[in-house]
Amino acid sequence: MAEQTSQKNDSPAVPIADLLKQESVLRFAGLTEHDSQDYPNELESNLWCRSSTPRTFKDVVKALPAASSGELWATNEFIGTSGDVDIDAIRSVEGLDIEALERGTGSALETIAQQSAAEPVVEVQDHQDIVDERRKALHALGYDVKFRWQIASDSYTIINPQEAYLPIISALQQRGEDDVFGWASYRDWGGLLKMVVICPSLRRIVSAGEEDLEELDGDGLTAATLEDEAPETVVYGGFQTGYDFRGTQTLWARPILFFPASGTVLPDTGKRYTRRHYGKATDAAHERANNRTPINDWWRSIYDDIDTRMVTVETAIQRSRAIAYDFDELPFSLQECYTYWGIAKKYAERAANRAQTIARPTTRPTVFNIQLSLLIALLEEYNGSMASNSYQEYIEVAGELYRTPSMMIQLAMQEHDRQTTDSTDRVLPEDQQTLSDSLEDLIDLPGISVDSEVDLSNKQAQRVQHGVQRQLDHLG
Repeated sequence: MAEQTSQKNDSPAVPIADLLKQESVLRFAGLTEHDSQDYPNELESNLWCRSSTPRTFKDVVKALPAASSGELWATNEFIGTSGDVDIDAIRSVEGLDIEALERGTGSALETIAQQSAAEPVVEVQDHQDIVDERRKALHALGYDVKFRWQIASDSYTIINPQEAYLPIISALQQRGEDDVFGWASYRDWGGLLKMVVICPSLRRIVSAGEEDLEELDGDGLTAATLEDEAPETVVYGGFQTGYDFRGTQTLWARPILFFPASGTVLPDTGKRYTRRHYGKATDAAHERANNRTPINDWWRSIYDDIDTRMVTVETAIQRSRAIAYDFDELPFSLQECYTYWGIAKKYAERAANRAQTIARPTTRPTVFNIQLSLLIALLEEYNGSMASNSYQEYIEVAGELYRTPSMMIQLAMQEHDRQTTDSTDRVLPEDQQTLSDSLEDLIDLPGISVDSEVDLSNKQAQRVQHGVQRQLDHLG
């Protein structure tokens, strides 16, 4: 008991306002109260991801649900509180053949009811109830706050977000990383979370190109030139993690890249780590005994993986610039192409307009242009939560365009061929059964040109994206 009391006194209580919020973005700098809460100098002061009064990572995690297992019960309205069965109500149930029941049992309905030992409240065995006692207490005091979540599984073991994420502190401290910053976006009173952790010590410098960038004629947006920009682009490593109490059984994490000059996150650049909710997922001894990686080691391995992913920025931009779509030859428009990837019409239309304005010629945008225009459209038009699955799915499309641009082109063609009723309108060869991520395999596809558009170098293209998104930050 003394140890528990000491732990409670180590940090202040979570602000009540945090527990009452259905949806929020909590920004942090530093792991604990003992660390500096200063942001890196390279992170511009007006970026949305900064806060003038940031919390610590530890305090942000404490605001997440302190999840524990709760008892889940279902009420049977056909049984009164006294235990008497409502015969008349049962007879009135549509589709229930009472006469067949009586013939089959040889007993009248009243007799069957008298012999029943059913209870008016029944414990549910095939679902899990996830409860946060703090929010439950506030609900008892009359506050409109959700305190329980439910998942349809009888094998689900609850992972308490605090037990899952607080080990990040020791994992990063063991790597000498205590000046992290980032943000946690949650919905449903913490039942759905997306959190980004940026590690400034995992820093790489990408040298700028030697030539000035040309202007882009698009709604006043202009790419920065060497005179306007610093001679180098700085990239930090980090990771994104999340969970969803409402329908998944995994806690996940994956490396990301962060550009401090623009506050831009590049998703899906490395392996996606998942931790299923079974056994005792946050008990190190239990996990070792079952040949599973303890969660502290799990976070360290993720951190160690980030550094190896930094080189993918250059490679990804090179690939995304190597392919151009020729919509004079393709039987669908760029806007339709976005919708084939699952982008809603509103964002597809805005992104297509931007991409075509920037492209030279307008009918042949590169994959880099298409990806950039999608991110800009989302920044300008998306009004929902960054923690929402819809927003995450849209961002994933942009990430996939960077990571596997060749396959994304073929996915659009495949979806077009699936929807078209005119066989002469189909794009993919009849003998192509699988998708390829090789640039060489695309040369013979109609409407695709490789290494044929835009004379910007890869490093200059990277600066175009940062320049445009910086202007969006100022406008927003």
